[in-house]
Amino acid sequence: MDILKQVAELKEFLGKIYCFMEDNEDSFKDGVEAEDIKNETWKWMQELAKFLPEV
Repeated sequence: MDILKQVAELKEFLGKIYCFMEDNEDSFKDGVEAEDIKNETWKWMQELAKFLPEV
């Protein structure tokens, strides 16, 4: 498996985590911590996107 495919899959996985956090934000006991996790996930997705070719 080449590195670009792995990066793309990781970015897609982080996107699923982000969507899960977004959809279930009210279920978390600590909303601030959930928001922090969501924000960090978004940042990682953006960083990974820098390594992928424009589609």
